[in-house]
Amino acid sequence: MSLPVAGDRPVRPPVTWRSLQLPLLSLAVLALFVIALVQTDSSPARFVGSLDDLANLFARMWPPVATEWPRYLEATWITGGMVVAATGLGFLISVPVAILAARNTTLHPVVHAVARGLVALARAIPSIVWALLLVRAIGIGPVAGVFAMTLSSFGMLGKLFADAIEEVDPKPLDALTATGASRIQVFVGGVLPQVLATWLSLSLFRLDINVRRSVILGFVGAGGIGFELQRVLGQLAYQRAFTIVAIIFVFVIALERLSAWVRSTLIDGSVESNGRARRSTTMKAVAVSVATVGFVAASLAVGITPASIGDAVSGMARVAGRMLPPDFATNWEGILSAMLETVWIALAATVMGMAIALPIALLAARNTSPGPWVSFLARAVMVLQRGVPELVLAVVFVVAVGLGPFAGILALTVGAIGFTGKLLADGLETLPEAPVVGLASVGATWSQRTAGAVLRQGMPLIVGTGVYTLDVYVRAATVLGVVGAGGIGGILNSTIQSHTYDRTLAICLIVFALIYGFERMAGWVRKRLV
Repeated sequence: MSLPVAGDRPVRPPVTWRSLQLPLLSLAVLALFVIALVQTDSSPARFVGSLDDLANLFARMWPPVATEWPRYLEATWITGGMVVAATGLGFLISVPVAILAARNTTLHPVVHAVARGLVALARAIPSIVWALLLVRAIGIGPVAGVFAMTLSSFGMLGKLFADAIEEVDPKPLDALTATGASRIQVFVGGVLPQVLATWLSLSLFRLDINVRRSVILGFVGAGGIGFELQRVLGQLAYQRAFTIVAIIFVFVIALERLSAWVRSTLIDGSVESNGRARRSTTMKAVAVSVATVGFVAASLAVGITPASIGDAVSGMARVAGRMLPPDFATNWEGILSAMLETVWIALAATVMGMAIALPIALLAARNTSPGPWVSFLARAVMVLQRGVPELVLAVVFVVAVGLGPFAGILALTVGAIGFTGKLLADGLETLPEAPVVGLASVGATWSQRTAGAVLRQGMPLIVGTGVYTLDVYVRAATVLGVVGAGGIGGILNSTIQSHTYDRTLAICLIVFALIYGFERMAGWVRKRLV
């Protein structure tokens, strides 16, 4: 649409503070991005040089050697058992705590506050940090990995389950209460039918997350295929390491596809005609039975017993007792420097990741892609990248380019192809198609349609996804140092290894404050600009 004219000149909209917010934010991000590159010694020449380093590493990795493949498959089997057992335990713990944490089902406001506090604490500490603590508390092995993922699962599922309870329709609950039903009867008859599908979907989503978390927990002694990767890298056996990375890739993709199929079959297809309702109910009953048997079998396979649970509780209690009071005084300058490095890693990786992910997303989204085959290939690239978790990428880049934040930036940047790219592609497919069709009807090229219609409409989506990616990457960057990829994770790992748990608690509290601050900032930016 043409602008109104006054005389022979168009009348442009007045410049307002709101219209300047996005350009000013872009300039600020660009300036901070340059500072981040300088602070992490990540010059353009070093990025170019990293290509040669990676080529040299892959030359040492090829061809893959699978002489110990039975051992690797056994470790993969254990990793799968860890994932299933941890997700199931996280579900079982989250349900009663979520009931107490929801305002409409809690017993008392104090109980509500305590339950929410427990969930927030579990969510604030990354699973790899839980693993480090549990390995020290109960020893090396998959049991530590299971409990680490259980605590992280509880932190996520407990919050989301409670939120789902608070959003239920209150009318069935009021009707049951009016008939004299007990609290348990009100929950089973009024709350559970409304939240069960959501809970199952969230649990499957957490299963996907645990699949990626599990393969790296072994790197800190928590068992599974990650332990094998750490072992062969310590021996500089790069050809065997390539074999293990390939196994991890197949493992992650296979479980992700299986989880997606279960979700689409049992949850997304839950709204059905009357003729298929009975079949759907039967399938869900069978699925629950299979899941229960699988959970019990997986728990027994990895050594989860009442005795091991008691050992974990008593071991963590001993560690918790040595954490108080937190020590903020020792090496506070080093901690501050490492925290800033964490922020620079997250910021640099977010900007570069968005720069790579956005073009791939434009090619992947069905309504913006030049053709169906291009969309298929772009989607395939994103799926393939998601098969290698970011921490595994960090391990590879540390081996290729050396210790330090540069390896962390590279790992998170590559990780954005699968993570951020999918978010952008899925969001772009929801944009109105009328402006794109209109430009196509007047002969506009694909690049003209993309610039004139897609990017203009999708700017709020792009900004929102970038802010969310930064929020997620701040969390991710806090643990990269555990594998030598810079940030606060390195100091955190050293405090656990040296048993200075009072400093460990201090760093965890600082990390929590950093993550919480970025969450609030991200929410403010999304509210103002999106």
